[in-house]
Amino acid sequence: MKVKCPNCGAEFEVKEVGVVECPYCGFKIKLGETRVFTYPLRVENPWEPLTAFIRIQRLSPNDVEWKSRLVGRELLYVPLYLFFVRARGVARKGLISKDGAGYVEFFNYMTVPAVKGFDELIGYPLPVRGRRYFDGHLKGKLLEKSLSDEEAKKLLKNKVRELLKREAEKYFHWNSVEVGMPGFEPQLDGLVYYPIWRIEYRYGPFKYRAYVDGSDGRVPYAEFPISAFKRITNFVLGALLLASGLWVAKALPFSSAIAPLGSIPASLLASYPSLRRAFTIRGRASEHKLLSEAKENYSPEDEAFRHIRRLFS
Repeated sequence: MKVKCPNCGAEFEVKEVGVVECPYCGFKIKLGETRVFTYPLRVENPWEPLTAFIRIQRLSPNDVEWKSRLVGRELLYVPLYLFFVRARGVARKGLISKDGAGYVEFFNYMTVPAVKGFDELIGYPLPVRGRRYFDGHLKGKLLEKSLSDEEAKKLLKNKVRELLKREAEKYFHWNSVEVGMPGFEPQLDGLVYYPIWRIEYRYGPFKYRAYVDGSDGRVPYAEFPISAFKRITNFVLGALLLASGLWVAKALPFSSAIAPLGSIPASLLASYPSLRRAFTIRGRASEHKLLSEAKENYSPEDEAFRHIRRLFS
């Protein structure tokens, strides 16, 4: 039987079935494997969409676009398992309580990297158009699979559980949600070698990394510096919230032994989000994630006041 290597394009004869190795480049091929696809490379300069994306992050410095310096870039073709998933989870309020139990469902295509070190790409949505059969002709570096489809299913199950939990929180309006998954049916639809630019850049004394979609210019994952001014603003906000607890403890007319039990824990909870961001120098953002997933990175004051309302409600 004649086989064409998807890595170097060479053709050679094989007699056995299973996993064979290309005699020209050493690439391992599993005969009878599911359909293999790729997407065309359309983004030749990933630095422009990356800096534009970092610039609009609320916590990034105003000069990040022109003071950042590109350190390195590499075009990778990352293997992604493409699954069609049907899942149904049982949502409950809290860890033990069965009050208000309900069902949440999910059915859609999901991707899981077939290589280690790319967890940020789990669940990355592929473009609707442009997919084509993989012929082995690539411009960048093709990464060889290191995870089986069964291992990928385990990662996928955890990701789908997170999505079901988020859906339950939004639908049932519960503060604490746990989701069991009695139904999980992943069906492997194909393997996609997807073009991803891996970027490393420097701002000030620190290095940051990012991925840029080589097909349509989206940014699946990016680290960015957090503005010193915005970190100071968060510190001042956190300090004021913390000081307010001490002030309330002294100002309340009832027993001084009881007052700190309510006011000081409330101020600690309220000030923690802002103080945590005040001492964080590296932010993380993703263009394809839902805004609700990144909300805490942009509105620390909302989270602070949410803790206050929850404590006194």
